[in-house]
Amino acid sequence: MLGKIESALLYLMRLVMVILVLFTLFNFALWSWEAVRKPKPDTTLEEAHKDRDWATLKISDEELKKITYSDFGYGDASQALNDGKLAADTTVVAAFAEVDALVRAAIERNPAQRKKLEDDNNERGLAPAQALPALVAAMQAKERADLDTAAVDAATAAAAAVEAADGDGWQPQPTSIGEALLNQTRSIITSYNYDAGRAFVLGAPAALKTLLADPQVQAGISKQTASIVVSNLLLNYNMVFSTKAGESDAQAATPGWLERLLEPSNLLVFTVLLWSFVFLMMIVVFLRVERHLRAMSQEGKTLAQRP
Repeated sequence: MLGKIESALLYLMRLVMVILVLFTLFNFALWSWEAVRKPKPDTTLEEAHKDRDWATLKISDEELKKITYSDFGYGDASQALNDGKLAADTTVVAAFAEVDALVRAAIERNPAQRKKLEDDNNERGLAPAQALPALVAAMQAKERADLDTAAVDAATAAAAAVEAADGDGWQPQPTSIGEALLNQTRSIITSYNYDAGRAFVLGAPAALKTLLADPQVQAGISKQTASIVVSNLLLNYNMVFSTKAGESDAQAATPGWLERLLEPSNLLVFTVLLWSFVFLMMIVVFLRVERHLRAMSQEGKTLAQRP
């Protein structure tokens, strides 16, 4: 029985050793190839790219137009399309309204104190709440006007005339919560896609409820102007959302177990395992030889005692 166990163990060890040898050789080949293929640290940038096939480098029309259109007085068509999708989504519209109500209630908790704070800092407070469809239409009209050179020149001249007449200079504008949220949503859509922007908006009410219920946040809001409060709240939510999205991307990019197993960096691990099995196999072989020698010695003694 013991001999059968030893034989099975030796067979299993031989099989594992063959597999480890193959993996070790394969990883050593990968490591050698990577060492030869990768440019040396002191290689210049030109030498590192000298073998690159530049003919395969293609720039899509969408990428080129997105960068160039604004310089020639055209708006971003994809942004207008996404704005329209947001305005047509009743769930998103409701989330926008809820965010406006939450932030507005937190800022205007003490109206007298808020008015004094805004007046002391030459601020105008909050703009009236506006439904998302109307807000999108107003922002797009304003952006189209900003791209119209003639309209911009006329507005500049009118502003200069008002400034000359009043002598007070530039006057601050009320802060629009919806406009700030839409701008943050646009940045998320630009960084990821429309679905990410939609999730950003739909998650905003719950996130802001939790944040605005914190006593320290409430105390901080009472000391800052409306424009700073709105900017800080929505920008921080954007940063947290983007961080979580980045973590999801990192998890999605994690290689599988087989890819990690075949990495050249595991060459040392396979080598150590291989030698460990070699030593184990040698121990089993020595034990088997010792047992065999003892059996032979016992047989010799038995034969010697016979008449």
